Amino acid sequence: MLIKVFMFAHHHHPAAVVLASGEDSLAYLQSQWSSQLDSQGENQATYGLRLNRKGRILADGFILRKDDENFLIVSYDCPAANLIALLEENVVADDVEFEDRTDGHEIISLWGGDYEAISSQFAFTLPKANSFAVTEFGLIFWGRKTKPANIDILADEEHAKALSKFLKKSTKEGIVTIANANSLTLARIESGMPAIPIEMGPGELPQEGGLEDGAVDFDKGCYLGQEVMARIHSMGQVQRVLLPTTKKKDPPKTFPADLFLEGKKVGQLKSFFKYKSKPNGLGMVLVRHNLLPEIRATGLSLLPSSEPKIFIK
Repeated sequence: MLIKVFMFAHHHHPAAVVLASGEDSLAYLQSQWSSQLDSQGENQATYGLRLNRKGRILADGFILRKDDENFLIVSYDCPAANLIALLEENVVADDVEFEDRTDGHEIISLWGGDYEAISSQFAFTLPKANSFAVTEFGLIFWGRKTKPANIDILADEEHAKALSKFLKKSTKEGIVTIANANSLTLARIESGMPAIPIEMGPGELPQEGGLEDGAVDFDKGCYLGQEVMARIHSMGQVQRVLLPTTKKKDPPKTFPADLFLEGKKVGQLKSFFKYKSKPNGLGMVLVRHNLLPEIRATGLSLLPSSEPKIFIK
């Protein structure tokens, strides 16, 4: 007898699936990525960032370790060409090559339900923390679209039929509801999960978007931006913070848009999305941390002299 499980699923295409291969792949990626990759064993899945030397965010992605010489780098929003250019930037005599494998790959994100129950019903193995499971549907790992973590299934053309069958059956049985992109974005913003480089990019530090937890390793050796990360970690709080926001009426036409508190610039509106279920819309703002009490009390405006239309809980 089936146990009814309800969750959402959304199909989307990753911006990048890059294969890193070669004898020096592990050592090279370890020097470029903000997270610890030097764990023993195969099937490791590690989320992290590519920072510049000043600790600002240039890209993000999951590194799926197939073996010591082959890694898949998967990014939701960082285009493959940009990611490869960053990865190749510091290659000198390293035996490592990067190949764009994005075409033919898709991701199904599952969120909002009982993962243990749905995995048992459809006979796939849930991955352990910081690992991925190889299944008939594709590679399954814990994603970063929502909090708590969602499930991501990375499928190539070979796995697409099995994945389609899985979704069709689960939808028919009322276990999974196919959601649109807006629903996933809504869940992401309500969770406070930033999109990179849309909401956190070359002007921002990981700590400003809460990314130090799970995306930055403070114990690993030298990597790009490590000195800045260590300095902030020892000092404590950063000056700005990224937070979900609601906005009345129409959003600005370009992003980021400056935000004002009583005529003084105090941050930026990084993104804004409209939803039928949220008449005012939702977005992300990057604002001064020390001004949060005043910002929450009065709201923010898009012009120095206009009335507040942007509000943070």
